[in-house]
Amino acid sequence: MNPIMHTYLLENHISLADVARSGHLELAAVENLCRGPLDQLPIYLLKALATTIEQSTAQTLDELLKLELQHTVLLRTDLDHLTIMDVAFADQARYDQARDMLLAYIRAGFSPSERDVKTVRSALQRQIS
Repeated sequence: MNPIMHTYLLENHISLADVARSGHLELAAVENLCRGPLDQLPIYLLKALATTIEQSTAQTLDELLKLELQHTVLLRTDLDHLTIMDVAFADQARYDQARDMLLAYIRAGFSPSERDVKTVRSALQRQIS
């Protein structure tokens, strides 16, 4: 699933099944659409998201774009190379965990540095070992 969409669903305490029900859509179709980039998100899925959390489509889009900005600009992530702020991660699972953890810190007002990313990476490596 697209990490921005995943974060958005978690923050709003909704599931893909909730979105599918609200939009009268097939769950498999919603799951597939949520894997792609936000700029390819169909308007009917955006409307279903908005309906699920009882807000306007414009407000939903604005929240998604803010999350995307936090994800790409503040953290400088590179999914192709599994790096966050030029700090490489050994595998997809550790990369995802670190990214999600750092995004939660950003939403709380913290601005992580490269050193902080390295600290998170080390902590995750110790946790798994």
